[in-house]
Amino acid sequence: MESSRTLCIPFAPITAPHPGASGKVSKRGYELELDKRYIHPHLPIPPLRALIAFDAVARLGSFSRAADELCITPSAVSHRIAQLESQLGTALLLRVGPLVSLTPRGRELLPHVHEGLEALRAGLAKIAKPVLPRVRLTLAPAIASHWLIPRLPAFQRTHPDIDVDILVTSRNVNIRAGEADVGIRFGTGRWEGLESSPLLPARIFPVCSPAYRTAHPWLRQPQDLLRATLLRQRVIPWRPWFEAAGLDAPEPGSGPTSGPSFSEISLAIDAAEHAHGVALALDVLTEKHLERGTLIRLFDIELTSDRSYCLVVPSNAQRPPETQALIDWLLDLSTAARKN
Repeated sequence: MESSRTLCIPFAPITAPHPGASGKVSKRGYELELDKRYIHPHLPIPPLRALIAFDAVARLGSFSRAADELCITPSAVSHRIAQLESQLGTALLLRVGPLVSLTPRGRELLPHVHEGLEALRAGLAKIAKPVLPRVRLTLAPAIASHWLIPRLPAFQRTHPDIDVDILVTSRNVNIRAGEADVGIRFGTGRWEGLESSPLLPARIFPVCSPAYRTAHPWLRQPQDLLRATLLRQRVIPWRPWFEAAGLDAPEPGSGPTSGPSFSEISLAIDAAEHAHGVALALDVLTEKHLERGTLIRLFDIELTSDRSYCLVVPSNAQRPPETQALIDWLLDLSTAARKN
């Protein structure tokens, strides 16, 4: 429920033109007269958000566009306008269907509200700490920890003036609703309302730790995996890789030769690294492990998934420079990875 409280401050609002005015202010095309004889030093000032809503509707000529600019609903805009009109005791806007126009009182008030808000913003800007432009990136834990984080310092070195806000979550954040600006998702590349670009293809193969391999010297060919402890996770099932290896074997289930099932592929990789069994992994997530030797690849058979990591952004949305800079950087990484 919107609050209807008012704020009383000793600030003299600008009045309509009066004969004998003691001063004049001209700014942004508005010419306002100041008459100190008619300024009440304790006139209640309406709620700031109501004045902001009135200014936005008057400038944009639409409740819906004002709602988009203020990141609220059109009904909230209507409520704030009604609150302002109730306090002032006069109608400020005429609304007929989608059309909005100012009443005579609204036209008289608008330049005062606009100039007051501009003066307030200018004052705040003088004392506020500079804020870096921010871009919000959402992605799953596995791709965040195993791929993005090692590379992120390169972006920060080339774009020190951009603040990157990283949201790591297994759920698909509602990018269309503004919960994030850019996302990296694993899938087929088709998500409603989102523009998708291929980022990283997925090549799948089994991995284990050197210690596990040493403890199971009989693990020499693909069919030997059927006797091994197979770590399971929800992202990549075993059966498609079995088929690629020419094995007629079911998906591992619960049993003495089946390892635990993990909700996150990164956990399965960690478990394999600690010699708990054999995991199916994506090349993009195990690159550093293989280089360090904490994981080894079993066999030369790999499966190219019909899913991949994709870069997603809202369809037909304007992108500020900081968002475009992050997108370009991620796509450049993709191009370099494909060349290698």
